Amino acid sequence: MTCKVKQILFLFLLSIVVVGCRPSGVLSPDEMRDILYELHRADGAIQAAGYNYSHDQEVAGYYKNILDKYGITQAEFDSSLVWYTDNPQIFNKIYPQVMERLDADFENAKQAREKKIEERRLERERRAAYKKWYFETFTSAEKLLDFYSNRHLLVLKGWSPEEFFEKNIIIFGQLEKK
Repeated sequence: MTCKVKQILFLFLLSIVVVGCRPSGVLSPDEMRDILYELHRADGAIQAAGYNYSHDQEVAGYYKNILDKYGITQAEFDSSLVWYTDNPQIFNKIYPQVMERLDADFENAKQAREKKIEERRLERERRAAYKKWYFETFTSAEKLLDFYSNRHLLVLKGWSPEEFFEKNIIIFGQLEKK
């Protein structure tokens, strides 16, 4: 390799290193990603609460809490944001990660909502089955006597109220064993 080729290669590698270095005071990519993520979550919470940007003091309080959590000032964050926007090749690696985390949060919240809806539906069905069983149980004197004799047996056996309920439903043929 000639001396000129070595010099060109050295300058090329040096330029890559210089361009890839962030100045002191600029947040690391991981810190920037985490702060942007939390700021976007705060924006969502602010909008969901019905605030708009006419409530500047309250909005600024949310942002300040996040920056305080990371031990940085607004000026440090602003400087870092300017540097990252001036270096889009680095910023374009960080921001999709922020969006992935926000999308995952949305999906988790959606699944939790669906699970809660399903639990409520099952609880309504359980209550409806109990009401039906209870009404049918106490419509005849014969069933009432059977109920009380079975109840005493169940209580003597040490079954919980849930087990007692299930056993009585099965006894009276209201539900099939699962």
